[in-house]
Amino acid sequence: MDIRPSIFAWTLTCSLAVSGVAFSQETRTKVILDADMVELFDDGTAMLLLERAPNIDLLGVTVVSGNTPMPAGVAAGARQLEALGSEVPIYEGSRYGIRNWRGNKATPEVLAAELQISPITGWGGYLRPDAGNDIDADPTAKWSDVYKHKYGEAPSYKRVYGLENPDPDGNRDAVDFLVETVNKYPGQVKLVAIGPLTNIARAILKDPSFPSKVAEIVYMGGAFYVPGNSSASAEFNWWADPEAAKISVRSKWGDPNSESFKAYGNQVISGLEANEHTGGMPEDLYRKMVDNSPPGIQKLWLAREEQIKAQGGTTFGPDNVWDLFAAAYVIDPSIVLAWNNAPRPKDGVVAPVTGVYVDVNTEMGLDYGRSLAFTNNDIGGNAEAKPGPVGTQKAAIQNYIDEDKFWKEIVVPMTTGSKN
Repeated sequence: MDIRPSIFAWTLTCSLAVSGVAFSQETRTKVILDADMVELFDDGTAMLLLERAPNIDLLGVTVVSGNTPMPAGVAAGARQLEALGSEVPIYEGSRYGIRNWRGNKATPEVLAAELQISPITGWGGYLRPDAGNDIDADPTAKWSDVYKHKYGEAPSYKRVYGLENPDPDGNRDAVDFLVETVNKYPGQVKLVAIGPLTNIARAILKDPSFPSKVAEIVYMGGAFYVPGNSSASAEFNWWADPEAAKISVRSKWGDPNSESFKAYGNQVISGLEANEHTGGMPEDLYRKMVDNSPPGIQKLWLAREEQIKAQGGTTFGPDNVWDLFAAAYVIDPSIVLAWNNAPRPKDGVVAPVTGVYVDVNTEMGLDYGRSLAFTNNDIGGNAEAKPGPVGTQKAAIQNYIDEDKFWKEIVVPMTTGSKN
């Protein structure tokens, strides 16, 4: 279906789109979003960007446990797609990590002892031994039951698929869908992975040729040149399932003979670096976004405002916007001004995409889940890649973003107005 630009005039500097131009099914970039979905915030808003961008064909959303358990993520995703009047399918994915040693048995004290660090709060989707009878925090629940509990009514969105409800092609979960779709469109699909990488790793284990048939993978994960947010050294998504992250970043994505593979391994990382260097959404742009959102989405934004007010908060717009950078990059790659540990350019000139060798630490201890970048200069300046351990691949790490373009030309236009 053709999607036209929103009521706000916008341009994409890489000539992907101009106001008034529609994109055909053939010219739009095919994308699968893999997420630990929540309602709005960064995950949900990232999905809105990809669902509504005129140059993106969002083929499906696959859900993984992370900041929320998988069933709650499916419920939140279905609610938002329903509010949009969308027909994008959503798939149940992994409830637990590759190793599943955490599962639903590890207490904060046991986990802290395993990690040799102080107890951490906010365990995320599958680290909630204190959840009790809270179905929203239960990774074993049925998503439809979570939906009823959260929203007070039965779900009406029909395109939710899983083990109990395979899609028309027989795909029974997220991993089936990932593998089948990439094989159907070899070299054409870009993955945007903004949660723990369990679904992605399982797809690789199921079909070792899977990475070579993906055009590009864009992650939200890792903290390479800044501190972590789940431990002193680890970012949450990759800390939540380091084994899966290691499988993914060590894979050879796309055509190994392509110039893009040689430059950055067809892997782009939106880690904590870009977020550290970017402020929250300006209040005036937030109001413009809410005031012009589709009615169903506007209702969700306003409900979120009331929730924040009840908790004593005063800031309503997206603050930490980790996942949005990954989605925005696929829409317009020119938003990235500097890569790896290079400084922000003074002239605003967009830097070419360059990669460094990366890895993830899976050894239990203080650095468990830590993301690693191997460069010849670790202090600053333009990083030059140096070989990492055997098996590592290159990836390009976003460092500085064009904030003005990000908010005004991507986030606000792509979340507002009419698609018709």
